[in-house]
Amino acid sequence: MNQSNSYRVLLPIDGSPHAQRAAAYLAGCTGSFAISAIYVINVQSIEEQAALLAEGVGAPDYEERGLQATADARRVLDAARLPNSLTTLLGDPAAVIVRTAEEEEVDEIIMGSRSKDGLGDVIGSVAYKVIHRARIPVTIVPAQREGVKPQPPVDAVHRILLAMDGSEHAERAIEFVSRLQSATAPVEVELLNVQPTFPQGYVRGMLSEEMLASYQSEETVTALNAAAEVLEAAGMSSKVRVVSGDIADEIVKVASNLHCARIVMGTRGLTPVAGMVLGSVAYKVLHLSPIPVTLVK
Repeated sequence: MNQSNSYRVLLPIDGSPHAQRAAAYLAGCTGSFAISAIYVINVQSIEEQAALLAEGVGAPDYEERGLQATADARRVLDAARLPNSLTTLLGDPAAVIVRTAEEEEVDEIIMGSRSKDGLGDVIGSVAYKVIHRARIPVTIVPAQREGVKPQPPVDAVHRILLAMDGSEHAERAIEFVSRLQSATAPVEVELLNVQPTFPQGYVRGMLSEEMLASYQSEETVTALNAAAEVLEAAGMSSKVRVVSGDIADEIVKVASNLHCARIVMGTRGLTPVAGMVLGSVAYKVLHLSPIPVTLVK
């Protein structure tokens, strides 16, 4: 968290529709924050940069290209009277985004996602890399996908669904949400704990139904009470909800039904193997959610 009074967001813009949606999401949020927009010209090597220079393409040309590519998104931000600046840089887009976020000490990265089939295509290769590499929260604004309801408009209340599981990653997500009061106001938090359902044979073979229910109840109460106390200390109101079922499915369903502006959840490192082979809850939520998802490490 940077130490200035203004909450700072890094907004990568490449002139594409998904970047435009991220700008529109920010424009719909009420509050006090500043936006550092960044346009990255994809130059993967020193040789490529030297070739551009040999063609007479210098810094002024880069800046003009950035201004043209981001004009529509910046108009959206200006119309919403959101303070914003634009920087045009060269390099590997994901690496530049992560480095810039750290150098400028922004509080959050907000990016748009793609809309093709397949998980990697839905997120987008650059966003996928940023999610893995960035140490600060990353919010992915989804594309409109066939068969999925569009995200509801953000109203005067910034309603957040905070998914809780009692882990240290969830605790960091609570800390992130508690800081949003100064950036986006007013904030309401829906605290959600999803109890996974176990196959009946598994329960009978390992634990009795009574033992399992008691364990889940104790874990749920401890996690939700601790979260509610942190949020109350930050001046935020919260409501507690406990449901059972597939964790990712329930998170997305509850958030949509409550017309939340975004989902916030902790991650467990988001390694490619854990995410893609083992079926990370975070990746499934990203794939299914029609509203923005913020991942906190």
